[in-house]
Parts: sequence; C-alpha cells; structure tokens
Amino acid sequence: MRVSVSGGGRRGVLHAACLAAAGHEVVLLDPDPRALAALRSGPRTAEPRLPRLLALGLVSGRLRPTTDRTAVAGARVHLLCVGAGATPDAGGAARVATLRDALDGLAPHLGPGDLVVGRARVPAGTAEMLAACLAADGVPATVAWVPDEHRPGHAVVDLLHPARVVHGVPAGPVGERANAILDGLHAVQLASGAPRSVTDLATAESLGHGHGAPCQHVVDATSGPADVASSTPRTALDAVGAA
Repeated sequence: MRVSVSGGGRRGVLHAACLAAAGHEVVLLDPDPRALAALRSGPRTAEPRLPRLLALGLVSGRLRPTTDRTAVAGARVHLLCVGAGATPDAGGAARVATLRDALDGLAPHLGPGDLVVGRARVPAGTAEMLAACLAADGVPATVAWVPDEHRPGHAVVDLLHPARVVHGVPAGPVGERANAILDGLHAVQLASGAPRSVTDLATAESLGHGHGAPCQHVVDATSGPADVASSTPRTALDAVGAA
C-alpha cells in the first residue's frame, strides 16, 4: 500500500520506518529540508532499533523523504504525525493548529476515498473538526484516528507487534470502508495475532491521551533480540535484524 506520513520529527520518522519495514511504500513529507537531511546522517533517537530500520527503508527505496507535497498524490492512506509533543499544550490549541496546517497542505493532493489518519495525542473532537474542514473544502477524503500506545525505548517492537490495534472510524458505511483500509495498513500486525478493536473517533482520541485501558504488551519491556524474533512478523524481523 502507498502511504504518506506528514512530519519528519520523532513520531513521523518512527511510523514511516515501521510502515516501510511492514512492506508499504512510504512517502515521508516535511517542509523543512533540514529535518529530512538529518535522516540520512542518522537520527538522534532513544529507540535502539530505529536507526537500522530507517537505513534499510531508505536503501530499499520503500521510504522516500521529500519536501514536495505533490509526492503524496496517489497514496491511499495519509498519516498526520505532526503536533505531537511529549506533553499537551494548554488546551491543545497549538497542537490542533499544527494538524490543521498539515491537513491544509495535503488537501489539494487528496483523492476520492483517501484516508487521513491521525496519530498525535489531541483534544476530543479534533478528528471531527478535521473531517468537517475537508468536507467544507469539498475534499472527498475520510478522517480516522489510531492512538499511539507504544513505550519509549520499545516503540519499534510495539508498533510492529502491538498488544492491540485500535481503529477509530466514523459511523456507517464510510467507517466500514475506513476500517477495511486500516486492516490493510496493519496487515502485518493483525497477521501476527494482535487483536483489533473498532471504535468511534472520540474514543480513539481519548486512548491517544493514555486514558484508556492499560496496554499489556506481548513483548516484555526487558525483551532482547531473541524475544523479538519469537513474536514479530517475519517481514519486519528481517528489517530490525532480530532473527
């Protein structure tokens, strides 16, 4: 599946690298060329497996960093990985504004049936607001939300082999179609046995804040390469070098 990821910061790079490892064709978009140039020299990260995953994505061509917004055209899924600091700003206003700016940049390049997926922690109602913005502009795309529940220092393992996958989608046939697309996006994770829950947008946003049920990860925090090898899908194992 062709996927775009908006945001060349920690969250965007992490998701882009993991998606490429799962076999997707990924365009990583950031308007700042300095952020993308830093990727090729190796990111500063506390995630021990991320540099190798990123390097393999770049070498394979499955991960393509760019400052050109037109490069996202033709992608079926568009992840918004901007405006996601470690702690919420007061009321989340700055975070929501950053997401809105990113969406405004994507909107002219979205096609009918495209799915915009939020990953940042946001105030309740953000997804519906973004969907309303697209509708007002006549953009025929859908907004969904998939909360991040990975642990610092173990994010690669948690994204490739999560304890659960949560799809926040709109109601009705539009939501059913969005869920089917998300199933394709998370095919590797679901094939490895991760349970999938489908919920509404507001619930998915609240889980992104960490207010949902505790995430009991299959891979323990002390897991080493051997533990990862026993529980991670084969396609991703080759990328992280855990075999």
